[in-house]
Amino acid sequence: MKLHLKEEFGFLAGFADLLGTEVKNGILVIPDNKGKGYLRGFRLDNSINMLVSFYEFNDNVLAKRLGGQNTLNRILFSFNNIFPDADSKNKYSGNLPSIQIFKGKLNIETFYPGRTKFNSIFIGIDSDKLAKTLGVNIDNEIFRNIITSEQSILFEELLSPKIEQVAMEIIQADIPASLNDFFFKIKAEELICLTLKELFKRENPTTHALNQIDVQKIYKVRDTILNNIAAPPVIKQLASEVGMSESKFKRLFKQIFGDSLFSYYQKFRMKEAARLLKENKMTVSEVGFKMGFSNLSHFAKVFEDHIGTKPKSFQKIKQN
Repeated sequence: MKLHLKEEFGFLAGFADLLGTEVKNGILVIPDNKGKGYLRGFRLDNSINMLVSFYEFNDNVLAKRLGGQNTLNRILFSFNNIFPDADSKNKYSGNLPSIQIFKGKLNIETFYPGRTKFNSIFIGIDSDKLAKTLGVNIDNEIFRNIITSEQSILFEELLSPKIEQVAMEIIQADIPASLNDFFFKIKAEELICLTLKELFKRENPTTHALNQIDVQKIYKVRDTILNNIAAPPVIKQLASEVGMSESKFKRLFKQIFGDSLFSYYQKFRMKEAARLLKENKMTVSEVGFKMGFSNLSHFAKVFEDHIGTKPKSFQKIKQN
């Protein structure tokens, strides 16, 4: 199945036509012969809308996210994989709990095998609305770029615990219909605020122009390293594989993800080590070797730097 995502106000109706069904009271229920779940749309005012997606398809899906007609005047916040698929073999790539912030004409194409669980929240807001709400004099280069740039922009952040909490409050909301608009508008604005809080932690970088080919290449490398987490990445080799210079690759990777390739990789390497230690099926030594460390003292130091405690102490705490 080919799915084109425009994230505009008319998206649900077009999606319903594709599936041979209809939207009722802002909710599209996936037909049983196609899969299961729902999508729910909200038009919170004339400048902000929200789409809550919680569904899966029986068949494979090729999803292409398309820039809309007003792409440079509209900012999209995409909160992806709020409930990660515990059964997925690719825990750290396509199913990564993350936020994408973008505007412009970037078309991002992704393949999802059948039974992939989609659980996301999309919020679209006009640049003018966001600037008016927060004020145009905020002393942050990233914010100014988001508001004023006339080129395509894409940033990605990991979901913080607070953002996950608010996102789940939206999905699990059980409130009277008369309070819907009030409640969901507040929550949408809270998600935007918390996301900008994370973005503002970045250094004020120079934002370089992006095109969809380069973006696809960067994400391809990101998925490659996270799906082979025990193998330290070699930038020269990875950049060569996608036909990009080392300097350009490093610049665009840090621009999108806010971190260098190796630092980003090391973060997930330690997350995986912590998961294995928490399961308590392997010793500290076995986990260190599995994560590609030949020096266990070095493993313990890197683990402590990222997790805050030594591997043995971490495993003992999780046992209690």
